[in-house]
Amino acid sequence: MARGGGTEVRRCSRNGCRWPASASLTFAYAQRVVWIEDLTGLPHPAVYDLCAAHAERLAVPIGWTKEDLRQVPPPVTPIRPDVDVWGERRDASASGA
Repeated sequence: MARGGGTEVRRCSRNGCRWPASASLTFAYAQRVVWIEDLTGLPHPAVYDLCAAHAERLAVPIGWTKEDLRQVPPPVTPIRPDVDVWGERRDASASGA
């Protein structure tokens, strides 16, 4: 619990990711299936919390199935800016625009 009675924001489980979680990942090893669901109400040790970008880009092993069960997947925020934008800015500055 945070100070003032509020709840802490759950963060993405991926190492180094600082974004808030928006989805929960569970899996069944024997059935080779991974489920991406809306964020669970409470944290659970068998559930991984993921941000929108990591939930969308999650790759499963060959032979596994990924099932996205989220009601409305949120729009994905790019992890890094588009490289083409950097080139456009460089071209504009070189032309004196």
